[in-house]
Amino acid sequence: MPTATVILPAAGRGLRFAAPGPTPPDSTWSAAEEPATKAFAPLAGRPVLAHTLDCFRPLEAVGEVVVPVPPQAVLWARRTFGDSVGPKRRLVFVAGGAERIESVAEALKASDTSTELVVIHDAVRPLIRRAVIEEAMRVAIEHGAAVVGRPVDHTVKRVPDGRRVAETMPREGLWVAQTPQVFRREIITQAYARRGQVIGNVTDDAQLVEAMGYRVMMVRGDAANLKITTPEDLRLCEALLAAGWPFEER
Repeated sequence: MPTATVILPAAGRGLRFAAPGPTPPDSTWSAAEEPATKAFAPLAGRPVLAHTLDCFRPLEAVGEVVVPVPPQAVLWARRTFGDSVGPKRRLVFVAGGAERIESVAEALKASDTSTELVVIHDAVRPLIRRAVIEEAMRVAIEHGAAVVGRPVDHTVKRVPDGRRVAETMPREGLWVAQTPQVFRREIITQAYARRGQVIGNVTDDAQLVEAMGYRVMMVRGDAANLKITTPEDLRLCEALLAAGWPFEER
């Protein structure tokens, strides 16, 4: 398995996340000015980010982990998480941007250019299974780009005004993208260098790769690979951990 850089974007402002997380003690951090940072919120007694870091610890291919965080939390994060990915790996905290795409761009700049794969995973998806990560990495090695996701299994309605249903959308062939999203380094580096040429709102990294005409492969993930966006999501993750997730890996 080629060596990999893992990027865990954790600089999101968490505007829909009302539950307060721990406030970093740096004098530059103001809880009144900055909404709760989801990646620092407590989950089963530890920060969400600590659980996510644990998901990548067993992977021998991981050479480093780069985490973009709010600029005022960089020093606090370095002190708090230390060498929590293992003594032989780099754990780097960098100042993230106002948008996720800017944070990933900063992380790419700070990463070790000798690694062959780049694995980008939401810091607030703490329940990703090792087997899913490894499969996404394997597919990316073979095809250049891989996205973890799930087929849409609900009825989808288009509601342009937020109230009245305009139509029921066919769900055949539709998947909900998750993370990790894994790329050969040269592909994602090129995609980010050209990100300014992409028209419209960029919502994930694979979208930039797709815009260049590269083939992106899907890898089936788990419904439990939740992205913590609301306090309800946090409670669901806590319940799954309490029940022994990941069940089949124990």
